[in-house]
Amino acid sequence: MNIIIRRKLAEAKKQRGAVAIEFAVLFMVFFALLYAIIAYSIPFLLTLSFKQISADAARDAVRVSPVVESYLERISQQVYETVDGSWLPSEWVQDDCPAPTPDWDPLPPYEGKSYGHYREDKQASFAQPRYHLNICLQREYDKNPIIPILPVFGGIPNLPKDENGDTFLRGRSTIRL
Repeated sequence: MNIIIRRKLAEAKKQRGAVAIEFAVLFMVFFALLYAIIAYSIPFLLTLSFKQISADAARDAVRVSPVVESYLERISQQVYETVDGSWLPSEWVQDDCPAPTPDWDPLPPYEGKSYGHYREDKQASFAQPRYHLNICLQREYDKNPIIPILPVFGGIPNLPKDENGDTFLRGRSTIRL
């Protein structure tokens, strides 16, 4: 009986380091999984937020009276105030979205920023000109990520890139005024 207990104690002493190694390996897997969940959820949250805030800004732009002078400047101001009043920090939003097509003109800047483009509606037969408004919010994510990109498995998060090799998170809303 004494010999069996001694053998078991000797085997237990040999196994002490194995638990630490197993813990280290499993911790790395768990950490990578947790990091991936957080790193992918932030870009998705930003994209959905950009879409929601641009839709809110477009709805607010509809409330601007078309008979006031400097109508487009007032729309630009309303869009800026909606974006500025959102939960997003101002450094998370860039204002240099590309126009949907070349015939769109940028909104006049307000406070140095222009979050959209407009074009005149040629089919409208009103005394005042009618416009189509495109609100766009974006962030270049690969050069300025919120959470650092881990250089494993091709980068975590590995987000889609455009034709220039850049990753932009973007939300757009288009409305007829």
